[in-house]
Amino acid sequence: MKKFIVLLCCAMLTVRLFAATMDSRVRNVPQELAEAVFEQPKEKLPVLVRTLISGVSGDAAKVKVLHDWICDNIAYDTDVFTVGVWKQDYETVLKKRRAICSGYTNLMNEMCRLAKVESIGIEGYSKGFGYRGYLEEECDHAWNAVKIGGRWQLIDVTWDAGTVEWTTFVKRYSTEWLNLTPEQFIYSHLPEKDEYQYLRQPRTKEQFVAEPYIPGIFFQYGLSLGKAAPGYRNEIEEDASYELKLAKSNILILSDLVDKDTGEFIRNATWAERTGNAVRATFAVPDMGKYQGRFLAKNRGEGKNPFFFSIAEFEQDLLPRVQGLLDEKKITQKEADFFEPSYFKVEENGRYYFAEDLFDRPRNVAVTKILTLLEKTQQYEEVLAFELAASGDYEGYGRGVLHFPSPYGAYEETANTHLISPNSGVLEGGAEQEFVIDTKDFSSLGVVIDGKLSVFAKNAKTGRCTFSLTVPSAGRLVICGTKNGKNYQWLWEYIVE
Repeated sequence: MKKFIVLLCCAMLTVRLFAATMDSRVRNVPQELAEAVFEQPKEKLPVLVRTLISGVSGDAAKVKVLHDWICDNIAYDTDVFTVGVWKQDYETVLKKRRAICSGYTNLMNEMCRLAKVESIGIEGYSKGFGYRGYLEEECDHAWNAVKIGGRWQLIDVTWDAGTVEWTTFVKRYSTEWLNLTPEQFIYSHLPEKDEYQYLRQPRTKEQFVAEPYIPGIFFQYGLSLGKAAPGYRNEIEEDASYELKLAKSNILILSDLVDKDTGEFIRNATWAERTGNAVRATFAVPDMGKYQGRFLAKNRGEGKNPFFFSIAEFEQDLLPRVQGLLDEKKITQKEADFFEPSYFKVEENGRYYFAEDLFDRPRNVAVTKILTLLEKTQQYEEVLAFELAASGDYEGYGRGVLHFPSPYGAYEETANTHLISPNSGVLEGGAEQEFVIDTKDFSSLGVVIDGKLSVFAKNAKTGRCTFSLTVPSAGRLVICGTKNGKNYQWLWEYIVE
């Protein structure tokens, strides 16, 4: 890379939760060879590559195992933040066991060459860590293109190896950037030369900057942009709606709004509704500040382990509760002994990070069991982010105001329930209020006020439920729904003032 300051973009800051499996051949290399390749890279790398691809059929499988070995053995070189850039040829990378993006790219090229897979390195621009919404004068990143089945496939081994948290590299294996099409890859990586986009109609720099950043995980979830799609930067007047398309029925989508300067989540500033295979989310900004709108996704019924906890939470909450699980005989002593050593502490970051080892199955099973019992599994992950700000004379609706109602998990899982009115998060106490809701998910709807349930039927033909009631003087009002006329699920809540 040509410029130190823009090397920050080489490191990807993303929490990856999507399950990925590393090829077992990575750890089946004879111990003597596994160590010698770092001491004598020129002599031993050909032997290592032959060992890794032995019995592997097809170039795609060869690329996968080479990609996995690099991810498992090469760390991102955070010395770049303090002492500058070392040489990035493949021999130096192996001797140091560290690299920046150009080093990862050079090593992947050499290993592919030895495996007789055509590979090239590509320099360009990225929307990674440090991206500010515009392109620097010189390239900030590097990645590979490999030829499989006569077609070029783009790969970013750097971003699949892990994440950089401030100046700490945290191993976090992924295949997020391994199997994307050129049409998908272009949302995050722009080659310096148009020919390496491998697109019929190349993107211009202006188009690349204008488009939202879309990570590889977005496509792994089977998502695509709807007709109403955000740009990278969006100025809005009043509420603005954006749409995602879903190819999989088991994917759940949320939306939220975050203050870009403070990282604060703005309560009740978004409202998402699903209709069949599409989710439309409406966003509203409270003032003239700068915000980040986000879509988040998860597989229905699935949770993943967070890869870090704050030092205070880990030491003052988790560790005592793990001991509590042991005392209650909900876990064994062996399972408890796995937990604390599975994390490493970084004082300057204020966090404990999970020390990833995908092949240590007993430890990983124990940690997952404990986090599940403690209800600490992470549910949703960010799949799309974009900037939002008020435009023109619009000053927003005001900080501290609940712009939309508060949804519950049961509503988030609905496929065809739409709130027509009222869609403000706050209702006036003592006022007469009409409620209009369309639903195909529930046979009837109800309202809970002061613990009492009132049930309202819907029109069987239209699916619309319309009713009026006097809002209580204070407290909260909850809308719920039932599918069988007996069991009611809370859907969303209003505050009454």
